[in-house]
Formats: sequence, structure tokens, C-alpha cells
Amino acid sequence: MSDIGIHRKGEVDFPTLLRRLREGAGGEVGAIGCFIGVVRGVSREDEKVKFLSYESAEDAWKKLQKIAGEIEARSGIKQVMIHHVVDQLGPGEDAVYVLVAGINRADVFKALPEIMDRVKTEVPIWKKEATEKGEYWVHEVR
Repeated sequence: MSDIGIHRKGEVDFPTLLRRLREGAGGEVGAIGCFIGVVRGVSREDEKVKFLSYESAEDAWKKLQKIAGEIEARSGIKQVMIHHVVDQLGPGEDAVYVLVAGINRADVFKALPEIMDRVKTEVPIWKKEATEKGEYWVHEVR
């Protein structure tokens, strides 16, 4: 069963999520893949980043649940966890965790980038970047 969440800073951490996933993994699980999105210290425009401020719509968790459920419905995938932090985060701090447990590594490796691409395009979570030159909303470039 999928495990998702929208959190404030300090409410979620990677070791706890990984432990929870491993404890719930059945005997069929042969691979666990993880992605951690980290706040960069330099912007795309090569400016020093002071912080990112994430905000979300109230129903963002529903979109995360939909993505996780659809990936879990695939053959070879046993569990998906997607947890995003919405708060002010500094360089080096974790913003998003995606963990996937599956029967084999090929299924897990395929799922991770798809999940993140869908989170970026389907989930109403926005980020404002603060640099030494000012603050602005970041729009993902594909």
C-alpha cells in the first residue's frame, strides 16, 4: 500500500521512511530504490541560493496518492512512498523523498524517474527561490 505525505520541515526524514518500507516489505521484494531531492546552493542562473520556499494546494496529497497508486498497480512494484516537504529550506536540505520497493531492480529503476517527472508536472506544489538578487517562482524546464 502506498505511503505518501506533505510535511513541514522536520516532520519526515529518510532513515524513518526507509525503515518503515523495509519493515513492511514482503518476501518478494528484491530491490528498493530511493530518490532524495535536495535544495541546490546555486541557481540555474549561477546565483547563490539563500533558500527555497515550497507551498502546496490543500489537495496535493491526493495527486501524490494517485501517482503512487498507479505505479503500485504495476507488475513488479510492491510499494511506493512519496513524501514532500513544504516549508522554507536551505541549500543541502531534503525537499522530497521517493522510495520504491519491487521484485527486481529493473522495475524499481524504471519507476523512480517517472514518479518524479509526474510529481513535478501533476502535483500542485510550487517553489520560490531566494537568491542574493531577489525572490522568484521557479518553473520547471523540461
